[in-house]
Amino acid sequence: MIQLLDRVLSFINYWWFRYLMITELYMVESWERVTIHVFLFVIFLAQWYFNCKVVLPFTGNLLGIQPVDQHIGSSLPRS
Repeated sequence: MIQLLDRVLSFINYWWFRYLMITELYMVESWERVTIHVFLFVIFLAQWYFNCKVVLPFTGNLLGIQPVDQHIGSSLPRS
C-alpha cells in the first residue's frame, strides 16, 4: 500500500514539475506563484459559472431543450 502511495506521489510530482517548467513558474518567488495560481483558479471558476448560467441556458433555448429539473418537474402529476 505504501509503495502504491509512493508511486502516485511520484507521478503527481513529475507532472507538477513539468507544469512548473512549461509555464516557467519555477523562476518566480513562492508568493508570486501562489498569486498566479489563485488568479488562474478564479478565472477558471468565472468561466465555469458563465458556462453554467449563460451558455447552457442559451443553447438550451436555442435548441428547444429543457433543463433536467424542469423536464422532470413538468412530467410529475400535480395534486
